[in-house]
Amino acid sequence: MIFFMINDMTDNSLKVKAPVYDVPAEGYDELYGVEQLEKYEAVFGELGEAVKELKVVLDIGCATGLLGEYLRSIGFDGVYVGVDLLKERLTAAKMKAGSSWMLIQADAEHLPLRDDCVDLAASVTVIHLLDVEKALEEALRASKKFTVVTVLKKRLDLEPEIMKYLISRRGLSVKKLSLPKIKDEILIVAGEF
Repeated sequence: MIFFMINDMTDNSLKVKAPVYDVPAEGYDELYGVEQLEKYEAVFGELGEAVKELKVVLDIGCATGLLGEYLRSIGFDGVYVGVDLLKERLTAAKMKAGSSWMLIQADAEHLPLRDDCVDLAASVTVIHLLDVEKALEEALRASKKFTVVTVLKKRLDLEPEIMKYLISRRGLSVKKLSLPKIKDEILIVAGEF
């Protein structure tokens, strides 16, 4: 088995050093659904034909599973792995889950996954809540092909730290997308483009 599942955790069992993202699961889709969809379309549009080769996609900070729903809508038939710190959000995601979904309660800075076990790791509008270096290290460790990180444009002060870390990792290419209608800057990281 590729993944190690964390079961029966309470929300208090994981220590959070960053500010807590306190939007309740019940209103998440209504507040952020359209905005997140635009980001997903930009990312997967940019990946083009490479999307067809993806077998396992990791969604770090999955909230209610919007990325899983988007992947299903574009015909992705691989495994969607959603990771979130809060049980409430995972419970909401479980209500949408297909048979190929795996939902894990875990900390993005300590992913309970093996090295190179996913084809694409995505951290969409989450990095500003985390220790940037630890979160990037974990996403890159878990992914064997692509890592996608989006940064709120109002938090572009984090970009130098992110780029410094990515540049320090030899053999990585970074493609940056900054689209006017999207509130995040998108970084797509790969071994090669």
